[in-house]
Amino acid sequence: MTKKILLLVGISSIALSLTACGTSPQRIDATGNEGIVSIDQVNFKDWQIAAEKGITSLLESGVLSRNDGRKSILMISTVKNSTTQHINTRILTDKIRQALLRSGKALTTTAVGGNGPDDIASKQVRRLEEDDMFNQSTVQKAGTAIAPDMSFSGEIVQQKATQGRMSESYFFFHMAVTDLTTGLAVWEDNVEIVKQGKKPIFGW
Repeated sequence: MTKKILLLVGISSIALSLTACGTSPQRIDATGNEGIVSIDQVNFKDWQIAAEKGITSLLESGVLSRNDGRKSILMISTVKNSTTQHINTRILTDKIRQALLRSGKALTTTAVGGNGPDDIASKQVRRLEEDDMFNQSTVQKAGTAIAPDMSFSGEIVQQKATQGRMSESYFFFHMAVTDLTTGLAVWEDNVEIVKQGKKPIFGW
């Protein structure tokens, strides 16, 4: 009996020492692969993969090119979150927007968006036409803002599966660009990310 008690005490001590161990917080390269990979969550690397593959496909498709020499104007519509977690889909749309601007093939508008304008200044400054404090020759006039030609939208879907201690999450990033003149989708693509992991026997 004494041996069993000592054995249990020894196992408990080891378990406590393992749970007490930890690592000091540190900064990592946001462009690398050193981040935490969690099965049920979209991690920063997942956003990078989805944005990079999506923007590469969009730029290579040629749908942003115009015959009149003017750059296409794109608005960011909505990216629906159909996962089981609360995520900020703006991480994806901001990466798409920035990549488009860097490419030089399109411009994006902040004056209108699927969830309202990103920047309300375009509308605010035009109200200054009614304010005699301002020199009216410097005030932006009504009818000068440029409306978008296309919109970017999407949806993120998640499916889970478990088998014993093995857990798996499948994330499906659907992205589309719509021609606002016709209402037709001129580009669509998907990025699929699957993550697996086995839960430990003790702990999480």
